Amino acid sequence: MARLGNPLVYDLLVVADMLAMQKGRKNLRKASMRRAVSSAYYAVFHALCFVCASQLVGWSKANDLLEPVYRMLDHGSAKNRLTGKEAAAMAPAILEIGSRFKDLQEARHGADYRTPALELSRDLTLQHIAEARRIVDLIEALPPDDRLKLAILLVTKAR
Repeated sequence: MARLGNPLVYDLLVVADMLAMQKGRKNLRKASMRRAVSSAYYAVFHALCFVCASQLVGWSKANDLLEPVYRMLDHGSAKNRLTGKEAAAMAPAILEIGSRFKDLQEARHGADYRTPALELSRDLTLQHIAEARRIVDLIEALPPDDRLKLAILLVTKAR
């Protein structure tokens, strides 16, 4: 399976793993679990940004259009587009990416915004990280035509 050309995706997953294994006092571990879930989510988000930029512009540092396309993706609209009726009409893998992305985004929202009372165990954190890896694997496995369809879905307006 071909890896995406964006090393940030894989580095964020490594960071998530490192945070999930944090030792020390309880509040430090809780904060680390929250950041691990957030890092895992952002690995997937950056994978989607990479697909948009690489498919629609081409992955080249010399290209002035790369940055605006990479940054075009919005978290809420990405979730809505990936779980909407247009995604349902695409390849089953794209619909699966959308469903898993939605769940991971909800976990990230909880980790980033819920009160300190949120209990987030190491096991649950590791499950979220594994889910992020599964989503990245699904993105990597998309055939070129489906990657292009995914990129177009993510950056176009809903009709």
